Amino acid sequence: KVNLTNVTFTNLKCGVSDKRFGEFEKCYIKAVNRTHKYIDVYFRLHQPPIENVTINLATMRYNNGYKPFFVNITFDGCKFLKNQRNPILKYFFDLYKDRSNLNHSCPINHDIFLDHFWTGNIEEGFLKYIPVINGDFSVDTVIYSNNILRGFLNVYLRITG
Repeated sequence: KVNLTNVTFTNLKCGVSDKRFGEFEKCYIKAVNRTHKYIDVYFRLHQPPIENVTINLATMRYNNGYKPFFVNITFDGCKFLKNQRNPILKYFFDLYKDRSNLNHSCPINHDIFLDHFWTGNIEEGFLKYIPVINGDFSVDTVIYSNNILRGFLNVYLRITG
């Protein structure tokens, strides 16, 4: 079976609510060629360890503004990293786990990075199993630690096929 779906990153937004907790030193998209791009993210953690983290993950589709589409889930990040039982979260995690140092359970005592995460990871991993209509999408994450808003990371992409 040939996968004709093409994914391209269109934007990346990273932000923090408290620079005393940590800050994004890298948050950018680089072109590999005309059709594929990769993402590099580096978050410098100023107040380790992270012993609990809550994440809201939402997929959005652009239709006169970004609107909820398919997934909107809030979960305990430490519990997920420990057992990885949620199949939807596992799909997302499997896309980037080999490109990141976020591959163990809490506590997190180090900076966090996502290195050269390219669009081919999405095409070959996620979209091979789940058909998605063409359009502009975002994957929005909001991160809390100790019930305090710490930051967000939003990935914007276009799916064509």
